[in-house]
Amino acid sequence: MTLIKKSAIIIGRMGFKDIAVNSPIAEVMGARIKITGPARGMYLVTGRAASLEYLVKAAGGEIVLRLNGGIMLATLSFPGYLSLKSHHEISRIGPVTVDLKRLAKLTEMLAKANIPKPGNSG
Repeated sequence: MTLIKKSAIIIGRMGFKDIAVNSPIAEVMGARIKITGPARGMYLVTGRAASLEYLVKAAGGEIVLRLNGGIMLATLSFPGYLSLKSHHEISRIGPVTVDLKRLAKLTEMLAKANIPKPGNSG
């Protein structure tokens, strides 16, 4: 028996979404449950399947970076994150914060690096 069932997004404010959660226990007690999360965020997704791309896209997400077949960075809406969090093919999913200053420094260093081309020995 499923105790929690996600329903529609109720309110969007300041980049956050409130999600109403229906629960038989809450209904019996007359309670209302709302979960608030970011309107859209970046998540590290690790799965049990070789490719999770179809799951992320089905949840309305976009792939930002594929680390390998079973690990990727993706942007998702908060309801999309919640829908994947309990999916049997997802082993872990969690929010990621990117330090933009450090990322810019890394990008600059990589752009300046003298990376040898494959096949060249010198």
